[in-house]
Amino acid sequence: MGAANIARKILLAIQNQVSNCEIVAIASRSQSKANHLLENYVCSNSDGSKVKAFSGENAYQLLIDEEEVDAVYIPLPVFVKKSWIMKALKAKKHVLCEKPVAMTASDYHEMLAEAKLNKCYIMDGTMFVHNNRTSLMLEYLSEKKVFGDVTRINVEFTFRGDENFHTKNIRTNKEGDPQGCIGDLGWYCIRFALCVFYEKRAVSAQVTNFKLNEEGVPIDCTCLVFFQSDKNGDNKDNHNSSNSEDDYVLSFHCSFLHPLNQRVSVCGTKQSLEMKDFVIPKQGIQSWMVYSQKLSLDDKYCVQSNELIEAPSGPVQEVLMWRNFRTYCKAVGDGIECRDASTLSNMSVENQRVVDGLMESIKLGGAVINL
Repeated sequence: MGAANIARKILLAIQNQVSNCEIVAIASRSQSKANHLLENYVCSNSDGSKVKAFSGENAYQLLIDEEEVDAVYIPLPVFVKKSWIMKALKAKKHVLCEKPVAMTASDYHEMLAEAKLNKCYIMDGTMFVHNNRTSLMLEYLSEKKVFGDVTRINVEFTFRGDENFHTKNIRTNKEGDPQGCIGDLGWYCIRFALCVFYEKRAVSAQVTNFKLNEEGVPIDCTCLVFFQSDKNGDNKDNHNSSNSEDDYVLSFHCSFLHPLNQRVSVCGTKQSLEMKDFVIPKQGIQSWMVYSQKLSLDDKYCVQSNELIEAPSGPVQEVLMWRNFRTYCKAVGDGIECRDASTLSNMSVENQRVVDGLMESIKLGGAVINL
């Protein structure tokens, strides 16, 4: 649904045989854009059937009404996304949508309720969580005898948008994606921390430094998110980010003003880990670095050991996302409990809740927001 730039990559991923999915139809309000996608990014299906292309003002509704469609991909601006997600779910179509999923976590809960009512599944398009490297890295971090306890995560996800981006892209438009760099780049930073701190809760969020464009959309932000173990849940309303020994911290910088950087570092009590391409992997073998340091006997030198850990090659993360989405949709539609599907849904809502807190922090001039 729609002809956003990311739809091109998605169309190619769906058509990979590993995804176990097929494209039935595409829709764009612009006939020329619909034709461009059809001619340049879409092939006939395995049974020889041609992909339908809907265009015009009613294109999105025609796509939803198409009987052969089981699921809809929605990369529309967050400002209009909810209405189309709800229409798709009411028509008993599963939904995979781009992040941010909603304007607020409350809206997201409303969508999930509608999905449950219609035995449908809704999933956000955070691709790196489906990458084999991510699951292997999380497994490595869970080895406390080797890595220790993870207490700090530092993330940088930035790119420098050109003049066209800052004047015309929906991510810098208050009537497109008003959450700006937080809802876009920050979403990934938060999701990474949620994957690592999966047994903990985010208890406070703060934007310590920020820059807004003329429309009031955040385009550069430095953020802090504190997590605590569930055993400290009773303290969530009185969280003080400066004095708890049980705090686990995510600090991140997201920006449309700086060169491309997608680096994450994870600090454990025994080792530290670094990955320089955590969202969009570099071509070739995917890996991460593990470091351990100690001082020499007389504290004159730092002795450091490094280890490059490589992940086995396999299908790209976009394809794996669609394969997993198909699996989850079938399970939900058949009424079968699927733990992985539930975990992703819960994590996505938590992702949105943290985004909400950070946006509230900006409104209050950088205040700490208890979540």
